[in-house]
Amino acid sequence: MEKNPDFIFVCSQAQQIEWVKTYYPGLYATIQEFEKKGRFVPVGGTWVEMDGNLPSGESMVRQFLQGQRFFQQEFGKLCLEFWLPDTFGYSAQLPQIMRGCGIRRFLTQKLSWNLVNTFPHNTFFWEGLDGSRVLVHFPPADSYGLSGRVDEMLRTVKNNKDKGRVNHSVALFGFGDGGGGPTQKMLDRLQRMKDTDGLPRVQMSVPEQFFSALEKEKAQLCTWVGELFLELHNGTYTTHGQIKKGNRECERLLHDIEILSSLALVQKRSFQYPSAQLQHLWRLLLLNQFHDVLPGSCIQLVAEDAMRYYSEIRSSGAQLLKEATHSLCGEPLASQDKSSDTILVVNTLPWERTEVVSKTGPRGPETLALVTVPSLGFCAVPESFPPPHPVTISKEADGSVTLANGIIQACLDPLGRMVSLSLLHPKRYFFIP
Repeated sequence: MEKNPDFIFVCSQAQQIEWVKTYYPGLYATIQEFEKKGRFVPVGGTWVEMDGNLPSGESMVRQFLQGQRFFQQEFGKLCLEFWLPDTFGYSAQLPQIMRGCGIRRFLTQKLSWNLVNTFPHNTFFWEGLDGSRVLVHFPPADSYGLSGRVDEMLRTVKNNKDKGRVNHSVALFGFGDGGGGPTQKMLDRLQRMKDTDGLPRVQMSVPEQFFSALEKEKAQLCTWVGELFLELHNGTYTTHGQIKKGNRECERLLHDIEILSSLALVQKRSFQYPSAQLQHLWRLLLLNQFHDVLPGSCIQLVAEDAMRYYSEIRSSGAQLLKEATHSLCGEPLASQDKSSDTILVVNTLPWERTEVVSKTGPRGPETLALVTVPSLGFCAVPESFPPPHPVTISKEADGSVTLANGIIQACLDPLGRMVSLSLLHPKRYFFIP
């Protein structure tokens, strides 16, 4: 960058910059200097370039929250564009989330990999589930790793499906898939193409300048409504099930910690809300939602790291959950007889729930109870809770079995097939063919 004063480096993913800050403080100081000059440009607004379908809506919001917060703290500015060149499809909820996080522009290119249907636009508006719209650009060269060759620039113009509607497009060059940036040869090629007859005019730019130019030409742009579906890599949504399971379990765990910690703080001002610990755990989870980790398209070493991060989230999260629950429910627990096996059932969802809960205690086998718990509340389940309708099981000499619970009765033949089902009160029979 010192040798090429016109060169501008765009960098997404706050996590990458945070690693540089932690492990290479000297390099980070240089990055900050170039950022002030407008030549190092943080983009994307997210913690990592995450998968576009598997994370929950809350996790997608947290990607922007953590990313935008980091860029605001470190560089004093927020990103206006979402930068996600490489992922395996895009949820229809993303435009709404983007707009809610201060993002109104989006750059990607992955749909150029479609197996069957060619996506009809390079520059268009994308409308989400609630009607929110963002301006989208797909680089017409269908790549984020160009080398600055003449044929690539010509392909950029030829492939632009929105010629006549807009007069600008992006060419992303450098070793983008590995984060290595461009070589001097690439920069020299592009310098020669600044104003050459027969070639498109090439200039170094920043996302803000480019999207501002598009917004001036937006009058004739088309609108795509709903999901942006990638017709490729479909196996990424079924492979490495343990990584996907870990993601969802940890999402639920962090949700419950935040709910109970907030309630504990409202109830008792002396409670220490675990802000720093939660941010650390959220950032680990968001890192695992990178678009090659959560989908399972990563190498073994990465998968092992991901499982280790999940273990840390579960272990630390369980302790935080215990502390919040004890602070919130300590008095009800203390009021119970110490010798009893009464338990508290907590509902962390914003609606009343009626569920069957199981309880195994030192005094007997597992027992079940039907419990109704208010929204964001808890209730005590006594030591002994006989079911309102006792369950009976009777086995006949021929091996058939009859099951009854006071409401319905089912008969199974010796092979376990249901042969009849009856409602006991009033008596009504249903026969299974």
